[in-house]
Amino acid sequence: MTDFLFHLGALSLGGGLVGLVLMATGLLTRSRYAARWRCWGWLLLCLRLAIPLPFSFPNVQVRAPIQLTSPSLERPSELPFTAGRPFQDAAPSPVAPTGSSSQQPDSSSPTSSSPDDTDTQTETKPTVYLSQIVTGIWILGGVGILVWNLIAHLRLKRFLKRWASPVQDFQLLPLYNAIGDELGLDRRPRLMTCPGLAAPMLAGLLHPILLLPEQPLAPKELEYALLHELTHYRRRDIWLKALALWVRAVHWFNPLVWLMGRAIEQDTELSCDEAVLRLLPQDEHAAYGKTILSAVERLKARS
Repeated sequence: MTDFLFHLGALSLGGGLVGLVLMATGLLTRSRYAARWRCWGWLLLCLRLAIPLPFSFPNVQVRAPIQLTSPSLERPSELPFTAGRPFQDAAPSPVAPTGSSSQQPDSSSPTSSSPDDTDTQTETKPTVYLSQIVTGIWILGGVGILVWNLIAHLRLKRFLKRWASPVQDFQLLPLYNAIGDELGLDRRPRLMTCPGLAAPMLAGLLHPILLLPEQPLAPKELEYALLHELTHYRRRDIWLKALALWVRAVHWFNPLVWLMGRAIEQDTELSCDEAVLRLLPQDEHAAYGKTILSAVERLKARS
């Protein structure tokens, strides 16, 4: 157990340092390297941190073609040793004939044991080690984070089941399908409206849903929002975020891992925006940027 804790701490510390290097790379070379390459780096790092077990390769033993056995130099232990006669042949001890009743066990013999000696047993109390306490705290912290997020997911699911409704706008559905065809999506998330939303969002891991606010958006703003969220869906960014959540639950004691979670959120959004800008013409880049900034401002105003 102690070895596992040492390996967990070393893995968490090493992963946090690698995360700091990726974050520093993003700050220093953001204009030179795209955010999608950092997302690949985050994915590889999260995959390694997700399983806190040591990876060892089997030992390969190389045998020499010629093997020599050296003679043993130890004195044979089975030969008895007595003073004056160092090597004496062992004489067999006399054995009493079977069925003889003349010999009875002597109660005064030192080899006999009393009932009191056989009944007394040493009682050992269970010992709780520090490594067991630390392991228990680590498990409770990780389970607590997972349960907290599971409860939030179930509450959101119950809220959507009660208040969300499918989109039935015959002008919006053709636009939605056209954007999906442009991105080459064979399957698309369900399109629904939900009250209380400040901006469109993609929710759900196995059965994703694209949620739109009830307030109608401008035509271009709605087009950019759908393109942004469907790009997230095509890139499977929600799976990377779920993996990052699992890593935070495993390494919850490391503050660098929490910083990594925020950096992953930012890089996934930047990478998605870069992918959208590659699809849009040059004259629409400024309008798309204003749409994203306005959505961020609405989200900050609601929080």
